[in-house]
Amino acid sequence: MKPLKLVMSAFGPYANAETLDFTAFGENGLYLITGETGAGKTSIFDAISFALFGEASGQMRDKYQMLRSDFADEKTKTYVELAFSSCGNLYHIKRIIKKTGQDVVLTLPDGTVLSGERSVKSKITEITGLDRGQFAQIVMIAQNDFLRFLQSGTDERVKILRRIFNTDILKIFQENLKSRARELQGELALCRSDFDRYGVDPYKREDQFAIWETQIKTGKSSLDEVEQKTVELEKNKAEFERKIAVAEELAGKFSGLDTARALLADHDDEADTMKLLLERRNRGELALRRVKSFADKSVEAGKQFVTAQAELAKAKAAVQTALVELDTAKEFFAGLPPLEDAQSEFEQLKGEWEAESGKLAKLYALREEYNAITAKQTELALWQSEFEALNDDFNLADGRYKIQNEAFLRNQAGILAKSLRDNEPCPVCGSTGHPAPARLSGEDASEAKLKKAKDAADKARDSRDVKAAGCSGLKAETETLAKRFVADMSAIIPEAVWDTAEELLSGVLSQTEAGLDLLNAEKTSSEKALSQLAVSIAGAEKRCNDAGAAYKSAQTLATERENRERAQLKLRDETRIVYIDSLKKNGFAGEAEYAAALITEDELSEMAERISNYEKTGEQLNRDIARLERETAGKEMPDLEKLNSGLETVKTAGSDLREKRDEIKVRLEQTGRMLAELRKSAGIFAGLEKQYAAVKLLSDTANGRLDFETYAQMAYFERVLRAANRRLKVMSQNRYVLLRKTDAADRRRSTGLDIEVLDAYTGKARSANSLSGGESFMASLSLALGLSDVIQQSTGGIHLDAMFIDEGFGTLDAEVLDLAIRTLSDMAGGSRVIGIISHVAELGERIEKQVRVEKTTAGSRIVSLTFRSPHSILEP
Repeated sequence: MKPLKLVMSAFGPYANAETLDFTAFGENGLYLITGETGAGKTSIFDAISFALFGEASGQMRDKYQMLRSDFADEKTKTYVELAFSSCGNLYHIKRIIKKTGQDVVLTLPDGTVLSGERSVKSKITEITGLDRGQFAQIVMIAQNDFLRFLQSGTDERVKILRRIFNTDILKIFQENLKSRARELQGELALCRSDFDRYGVDPYKREDQFAIWETQIKTGKSSLDEVEQKTVELEKNKAEFERKIAVAEELAGKFSGLDTARALLADHDDEADTMKLLLERRNRGELALRRVKSFADKSVEAGKQFVTAQAELAKAKAAVQTALVELDTAKEFFAGLPPLEDAQSEFEQLKGEWEAESGKLAKLYALREEYNAITAKQTELALWQSEFEALNDDFNLADGRYKIQNEAFLRNQAGILAKSLRDNEPCPVCGSTGHPAPARLSGEDASEAKLKKAKDAADKARDSRDVKAAGCSGLKAETETLAKRFVADMSAIIPEAVWDTAEELLSGVLSQTEAGLDLLNAEKTSSEKALSQLAVSIAGAEKRCNDAGAAYKSAQTLATERENRERAQLKLRDETRIVYIDSLKKNGFAGEAEYAAALITEDELSEMAERISNYEKTGEQLNRDIARLERETAGKEMPDLEKLNSGLETVKTAGSDLREKRDEIKVRLEQTGRMLAELRKSAGIFAGLEKQYAAVKLLSDTANGRLDFETYAQMAYFERVLRAANRRLKVMSQNRYVLLRKTDAADRRRSTGLDIEVLDAYTGKARSANSLSGGESFMASLSLALGLSDVIQQSTGGIHLDAMFIDEGFGTLDAEVLDLAIRTLSDMAGGSRVIGIISHVAELGERIEKQVRVEKTTAGSRIVSLTFRSPHSILEP
């Protein structure tokens, strides 16, 4: 990845949009980003990282509110745009920072546009071949980021290398082995608990299995013997049950014969009762089927006649009530006053109210006009006061000018006198004698000072004259308004003059308001009374109309009810005659005899059913007695007690045998289940023991003093040191070599990732922490570059077209600085560019391509892209 063009808007210290064109530096080489501390040099690296990954290059700059410029105004948007190339393809990405997050858009070489953090993030990783962490370690080396790597111990360095080389997968592998060993150990203990539950030693399990197999064989033999005896007893039981069933059937027949004879005797005793019930049923059926319908019609006709009589009486009463209401409504309507008189009085009162309302509105307008005039008079007084002050200022400035002018003229005479010579004519008077020439005064009377005094006087005069004109205009306007106000007020109050206008206006206004309040109350009351009278008249008219209609309706209803009463009377008499005639025809002496005989349909059905059941029961009893006498002829009652006693003896013996059989079965099932369960557990136990032994050995090896992860990191670390030493030898002039320390000072700690420095001057190795500041930076930079090489190789041979280094060169002397720059220049060969952030002056002399950043009170800005040749300055 190589940056081509960067645009930053309201980002970091940059208040506005700033553009940095990297293509001006060419295809390769070093370039320097320089400027004051805090000018925004590192913010350029932050912007590149943020554009690509949505995060700044440093750990402290990742919050959106920290990336927003404090110098920018509210309308300026915060965004970063980056055009870059990768593998010969051109890309463009833009990120906009918002209060709630960020929006990102990536444009691909073919014009395809991707948006959304998830899709853009994966595409950037695909394009660059790096994630944000690897980018920060390989491409963008943050300020002092690798000094910590140099001086940290093994434990801290393990964390750094784990993040860089993803060795955490080996750590996970170690933990998984340890966890698997614990799981297998737990499973083995759980399996052993199966044996413990039955009190069996898992290592002597086969002896117990043999004992249980013998017990199972013996139990099966005993079970077969008990099963055979149980079958024999079941046969005896079945025979007893058959004999008892035959005996019970015969005993039941003897008992049934006695019962049937007794029931037949009881049945014969009810013959007279059944005869009376038959007669009652026949008489009730005549009343129900032949008479009841005529009786019901007669009763219903009588009820209808009584109802018609009541309704007729009610209708006649309604006629009288309606007549009374009609007379009352007419009397009320006649007593109401005429509506026209009330309306005329209201209109007169309304005219008076409108006249007073118009007068009050004019008075209010006059009061507003008066207030406006007095406000202008107050404003005029203020302007007049300001005029007096400005006039004083002018007089003071004009006096100073006159004094300065006099001094200037005196000095001009002195200057002229200095050039006079005896016997030479004066340029003013022509005299050749100069008895008393003017002298220069000690005052400062320069022409510039005179002009300044004159300008001040002129300015004061102009200010005074402007204010004077304003006062004059405002005074004329105020006087005109006052005259017009008095004229308007005189139309309402003839004695009006300006001096007493406020008091007179207030008095008349108060009187008019009070009078209008009284008129308003009187008008409201009159209007309400008029409205109520109109409502009353309308109501009275409606009441009269409603009462008349109700009276006519009541008369019509009364006529209808008289006709209905006559019809119901006729129907009642006719149905009564038919009812009495049906009683005679069906043999009933009168209504009382009919009422006594009358029954319901349910009673009739119940009587018929009872009679039918009586007849059927007698027939059935006679048939049963004849059948049972035939079946018991020549037979005796059997001895059931003896047979039941024999059956109970057989049942008891069978129950004992079944209990014994069940006991043997339970014992066999338990022994068989234990044997099957523990044989299964034995197979699992044997497999777990083998598996646990193998995993435990692997876990102990992987998690020993030199674990898998540390071993892999040592291999990576050796490669990093070899790559770092290629640079460190050059920069230290073959004095220093970085070595991996093979033993630890503290035996309790991890080993293998500590760094020693071999000093060629002493031939001894010493701690890396003993290096000076400049030596530490050389070692740290070498480690950074070496780590970059190894990571680049470890991530699929990614080709890096750009690299950025932030600060740290200030600790180097001139010679070492030259070596460092030479090393970086060698790395920048081909098509790679390397950017350095620093404010070290010597770097400015050694690196020809430079970006200058300037800090101002309104925010930072990029002021130039510069080459050391004065003819190559590019202004953005």
